[in-house]
Amino acid sequence: MESITLIPLDRLFPSSANVRIHVSEEAVRRLAEDIAMRGLLHPLVVRPEGAGYGVVCGRMRLEAIRLLRRERPEVFEKYFARGVPCVVKELSDREALELSLSENLRQNTLTPEEVGRGIARLHEMGLSEEEISSRIQVELDEIKRFVRLYARLRTIAPAVAESKPGRPPRAQRKRGVSRTGMTKVVRAVEELAQKGVVDRPDEVVRRVAELAADRGLSTSELDILARKIRENPQLALQPEKLIEELSREEMIERVVLLKRRLAAFVDEYARSRNLTFSEALNEILEDYLNLKRAAA
Repeated sequence: MESITLIPLDRLFPSSANVRIHVSEEAVRRLAEDIAMRGLLHPLVVRPEGAGYGVVCGRMRLEAIRLLRRERPEVFEKYFARGVPCVVKELSDREALELSLSENLRQNTLTPEEVGRGIARLHEMGLSEEEISSRIQVELDEIKRFVRLYARLRTIAPAVAESKPGRPPRAQRKRGVSRTGMTKVVRAVEELAQKGVVDRPDEVVRRVAELAADRGLSTSELDILARKIRENPQLALQPEKLIEELSREEMIERVVLLKRRLAAFVDEYARSRNLTFSEALNEILEDYLNLKRAAA
């Protein structure tokens, strides 16, 4: 059994070998609540880096603990007053990268971009796709798929921005389009390319990114766009039409709290009708308002 070392939070930071790029604030808050209730179930895996320790596995746990210190100091003191439980390993850059990629793939918590970037870094370190497949225990076809997705995302890198909730202000709309949303679009286009429906996927992805940035489409709108492309592959060949339809809806995003049972109902409704959560909620509200108008 590996020994646990308690390390002060201020000496911990994301390792340069950690493959995670994007950290969901919502996911961090959920994890922080779980830690507050049950404690830290799994120690962080770290390696000595500079004057502290780089977190190789456990970036989300690190951010959740930081959140607890800021917002719930009594919980932080209860669990981490003496330090954060860590497993310290002496790892080379390649070993650390392999470990970070492998663990996060098992947990299915990475975006295709993060996986592709990690694979690209291993390739730069001298490993072939076959060796990477063997070392991180992922099928070679999956490795190749992640590499293709990452390559397509890199072609639109100048147009892609970090994801933020809601539609960006009008004055900022051309500054970038949601990275998370475009990742979903790229995956949809890649699926069509594999089926032979789309001949030039890079051109389709680039055109969608340009139009989405120009119209200021949000992450949720791009999620809807990706689903519609899957349902009707011909729309991938005419993204202008689809994006125009989305823009006419004049959607806005609001962060709301829903009762668990209501959220579960909307989830089930969305699955039954093959809709996104946002589309399902809009449809339910539209039906309710129509009923109210008819009864008035």
